[in-house]
Amino acid sequence: MVRNLRLFTGVVLAVFVVLHLLNHALGLASLDAMEAVRQRLAAAWGSPPLKLLLYGSLLTHVLLAYYALYRRSTLRMPLWEAAQLILGLAIPPLLLVHLIGTRVTMDLMGVEVEYRHVITALWSLPNQVERQTALILVVWAHLLIGLHYWLRLKQGYRQVLGLWQVLATLVPMLALMGFYRIGWELGTVDMAARKAALVARDPDTMAFIGGLESLLMNLYLGGLLLVVLARYARAVYRVNFGSVMVEHPERGVIAAPAGETLLDALRGAGVDHSSVCGGRARCTTCRVRVTRGLEQLAPPGDAERRALEGIRADAATRLACQLRVNSDIAVIPLIPPGYGMDYVRRPGGIEGKEQAVAVLFVDLRDSTRLGEQRLPYDVVFILNQFFAEMSAALVETNGHYAQFNGDGLMALYGLEGDIQTACQDALRGAQSMFRRLESLNQRLQRELEQPLRIGIGIHCGEAVVGTMGPPSSPLLSAVGDTVNTAARLESQSKPLKVPLLVSLDVITAAGVDYPGDIRQLPLRGRYQPIDVMLVTHPQQLEISQSSNQPFKDRAYE
Repeated sequence: MVRNLRLFTGVVLAVFVVLHLLNHALGLASLDAMEAVRQRLAAAWGSPPLKLLLYGSLLTHVLLAYYALYRRSTLRMPLWEAAQLILGLAIPPLLLVHLIGTRVTMDLMGVEVEYRHVITALWSLPNQVERQTALILVVWAHLLIGLHYWLRLKQGYRQVLGLWQVLATLVPMLALMGFYRIGWELGTVDMAARKAALVARDPDTMAFIGGLESLLMNLYLGGLLLVVLARYARAVYRVNFGSVMVEHPERGVIAAPAGETLLDALRGAGVDHSSVCGGRARCTTCRVRVTRGLEQLAPPGDAERRALEGIRADAATRLACQLRVNSDIAVIPLIPPGYGMDYVRRPGGIEGKEQAVAVLFVDLRDSTRLGEQRLPYDVVFILNQFFAEMSAALVETNGHYAQFNGDGLMALYGLEGDIQTACQDALRGAQSMFRRLESLNQRLQRELEQPLRIGIGIHCGEAVVGTMGPPSSPLLSAVGDTVNTAARLESQSKPLKVPLLVSLDVITAAGVDYPGDIRQLPLRGRYQPIDVMLVTHPQQLEISQSSNQPFKDRAYE
């Protein structure tokens, strides 16, 4: 609730600021252009609903800043968070004079404060031009930091980052240029005479307005002082009446005040811990695995639960920025310290999604013996011929090469399309591999003491498919139980002495009728055995929509 309210009020204020600065930029054209747009904006923001929204957002945003400062158990934070906090605290002192001289005066005195009056007043009073310049730059920097660290977690933001940077530079630059141009054009006026006219019109209201700046400044500074005192009192209470132990794999046991977030506890102890969104549960880069004390922890709140569900985290995974430690726990960070979304999203991380695929593993049998019997260059020549044929089989059956392991490869089917077609294509791919292997053996029969043989395992199901691998050479591949099972089937085809071992899930999904040997096969890493079909004659598989021609029947020894 607090997070959403801060975001909502911040967006409202950002809209007002952007429109106001763009209005300033019209000073590069003319004062009349500035004033024409100002009147329209003043009419809109001056309507009761938008006026209440604007003033309410401003007051709420300031109060939420107090609350956020109080909630922090430590002032150790990333540089961007510190910059946003300091800039935000600097805005009210810079804003008060401008706010009172424009909006407050308009509302209380019932006068129309035009751009001509505001700009000449700023250029006539000492230090006000510098103060207005600082206000624009500070507000804009605070706004940019907040928007950037909110939007950078959104899909598509990186695609428009270049445009965003251009606009982020141009808007304040053009606003200041428009402000300075009109200021130089208008020059200065007699502010004493202007103020005397307003006092003569309503002396009591002007007296109130005159003391309003110091009153609001004292209220603001008093609020900051109360926050500081409340933080100190809380720290004293926690030190004297309660602390918990947090076991960290690198820093050992850390004493932390009970009730603060794990992220604050780690930062307070000087432990580096990754956190991109600044503790707002908008990312999962601060996630940890709780290895001890999980049962004593409160369940995740709504924001944390949604974030964890987005990455399909297990029950032991928690967000350090949301997890409040009230008992002794042991944790393991899951993202290296100092890294953020660039680490998670970079090539070499996993950028994928869950989808149903068919996975095929093929392995060249007795490749070690081949290396013992022939010269290394001869082995390379034979392996290149072998992989060329296997790759061609993938191309003609809509397979995707996903992994190379020396004497075999992994292929994915169904990256586009349904699982039935994926399983049919995977079986056709296996047929093509055997057919092409036989052709290769015929071509190399004078080079080989015995024909090349392969074993293939195929399984289907849900897997995480995405870009992964080393940063310099990432591949579109897959991970998950489906992939592991397919690899286990390929390895079991050797002791079972069959060329092709297929899970019954694949056979059923593909709609293949084959009088093969069906059995339950236990696999390493699985609690339950899996139903498989032992295919001794892959060429006899009748697959619908097959584009492959059957090849000569040959028993596989």
